[in-house]
Amino acid sequence: MAAILIIEDEPDQRELLTKVLERDGHHVTCASNGWEGLLALDARNVDLVVLDLMMPGMDGATFLGVLRNDTRRRNLPVLVVTALREEGLVLRARQIGVQEVLRKTRYTPGDLSEAVRAHLSNHHSSTGTGAAYHSPN
Repeated sequence: MAAILIIEDEPDQRELLTKVLERDGHHVTCASNGWEGLLALDARNVDLVVLDLMMPGMDGATFLGVLRNDTRRRNLPVLVVTALREEGLVLRARQIGVQEVLRKTRYTPGDLSEAVRAHLSNHHSSTGTGAAYHSPN
């Protein structure tokens, strides 16, 4: 299955996301903010990022900006899971290349599983690979 990086500051939410994705057979790595997420990307091969937008330190929108400006990582698929209701920030995330936004108060574990499956399938078919993003180190 896939290698997935979860970047989420809330421990309960991180645990829930991890349980769902591991149950689906994925290998999960967690970070609690954007800075930790960037370090994790340098240390591991990743197929997809599940990202919160509101976090201390480097927030999700800033992380996305860094990711999309990095030629080695700009095509890495990102799925946002957020409690934000501000449409402007969600629209900005989509403009930066987020594949999907799930609202924390509305999605089910099945919704998460399906979104991950769909975006991994789309990414691998569009790149012609089944391989994870490989760290430049």
